[in-house]
Amino acid sequence: METAEKIRVLSSLIDASQRIVISTHTHPDGDALGSSAALYHYLRSVRGKECVSVVREPAPETIAFIGGDVLVLGPEAIAAADLIISTDYNGFSRAGQALELELRESRAKKVLIDHHLNPQESEFDLVFSRAEVSSASEMVYEILRQMPGIDGDTARLPLSVLDCLMAGMTTDTNNFANSVFPSTLEMAGDLMAAGVDREAIVAQLYNRYRPNRVKAIAHILSNNMIIRPDGLAILIVTKELWHRFGLMEGELEGMVNIPLTIDEVKVCLYLRESTEQPEMRVSIRSKRGWSAAAMAARYFHGGGHQQAAGGKLLIPEDIPDAASAAAFVEKVEI
Repeated sequence: METAEKIRVLSSLIDASQRIVISTHTHPDGDALGSSAALYHYLRSVRGKECVSVVREPAPETIAFIGGDVLVLGPEAIAAADLIISTDYNGFSRAGQALELELRESRAKKVLIDHHLNPQESEFDLVFSRAEVSSASEMVYEILRQMPGIDGDTARLPLSVLDCLMAGMTTDTNNFANSVFPSTLEMAGDLMAAGVDREAIVAQLYNRYRPNRVKAIAHILSNNMIIRPDGLAILIVTKELWHRFGLMEGELEGMVNIPLTIDEVKVCLYLRESTEQPEMRVSIRSKRGWSAAAMAARYFHGGGHQQAAGGKLLIPEDIPDAASAAAFVEKVEI
């Protein structure tokens, strides 16, 4: 089905729906918040849908401003939905254990809007998925611009929608440092021309951290960073270190990119002991020519894009405890 026909089908599904749920992935990042909140505001402000909610885990305080006043409900909202729109993940397994079963069992129509590899198309009735875009927010942007009544004129969309799209795309490209395509720059210019204050969004995203973050990153890079001869940089953050600096969710966002500024570093591997689950969360970033996605899939039950991917190490399935993570990553090949 051509994209234009898919958009007509999505528009018809929206028209026919009374209760719409928007879902995104576990541990939501800026793109998850931006893409889901943009849809939320569009459905309410432009399409006049009053019964719209977002179902996800709480957002880190550092990016919770994205989307503003969004109605976030629990899994009980899924059972009442007649349309579910999933953003920024490629299958229900990425929604988190608390939501995955409810999403799978729902009898609502299901739509996927994503930019990751290997979309699980069999789980959805309608799929918009393309890896050659910066973010799910860029995918949502492309779709909304072609909706009836918008007809390619971005300025017809409310600023509440456009701000979310800019914030989501900016975070997923690390402020235009990676995963940037010609369409990404065109999107940014279009949003700014339509009235988005990009400088204000960037200030909110990157210039409002607490001193704890800077002190923690300085300590970790000075004392905990290992650079192997093959060009792999390794950062490991335990719960003890996390609590020592009084960190909050999201405050080490972006740290994984810093070692890539070192000439000899080809890949950076960042492991953080979860404060909630018996696991190590894993983020991977790489320079061109090295695949973060392949490393995530091979070693860490994960995946993603060529230069940006993630996964996890399970305790005790993969390693007996967090202290064993260092020995495990010695076996990782870039």
